Amino acid sequence: MLLVEMWPVLGIRVRTRAMELFVPDLDALAVLAGLAAEGIYDPQNQYLPRTPVGGWEDVPPPEAQRRFLRYYWAAFADWRPERWNLMFAANAGGEIVGIQEIGAQHFSVTRTVSTGSWLGRRYQGTGYGKAMREAILHLAFDAFHAERADTAAWATNHASLGVSRALGYQPNGTATRAAEGRRVEQVNLTLRRSDWRGSQDDCTFAGVTPEACEMLGLPPA
Repeated sequence: MLLVEMWPVLGIRVRTRAMELFVPDLDALAVLAGLAAEGIYDPQNQYLPRTPVGGWEDVPPPEAQRRFLRYYWAAFADWRPERWNLMFAANAGGEIVGIQEIGAQHFSVTRTVSTGSWLGRRYQGTGYGKAMREAILHLAFDAFHAERADTAAWATNHASLGVSRALGYQPNGTATRAAEGRRVEQVNLTLRRSDWRGSQDDCTFAGVTPEACEMLGLPPA
């Protein structure tokens, strides 16, 4: 029995003209770990917090790579249909450029997903961030039939906020968080299906099988 048959969400892929999202294999994970260790925050923009959830930003290799890998694998270890987070490698022009995440809690009831992403520092400012988000929104609305997609960014992360606004997200309040002992403002945004303007002609999916849908808590495709 193949691993993808045991864990069918591993076979999900999204392709647009600009971007391919796929669940990374070990080789792709090694590339992503290297990108993570090189840094994902632009020091010119002073994004906060400096240390992401995985805790790899401020430690040297190989500990940085190991922390990224623990963060990635922890999502699968904690997987259940009622609460999941799926991380895709983002491939643009044959190069792996970053991670695009999509997650949900009790999706069968809420019909709501949340998204997050990061790009390797060398790929920032290329337009890949918007292409990644468009691809994952196609998956959310066109394949998973979500009614709403939420996202958030620090108030200082102007690039991420710009992508969200360009794609039609609307403000959804703010929250005060603690980062490295400092107060930081988190900006919340939401995009409803009725405001989504993506074209399905530009996107194809693979692997959204009944077995994968069961793992995601979705109705069968």
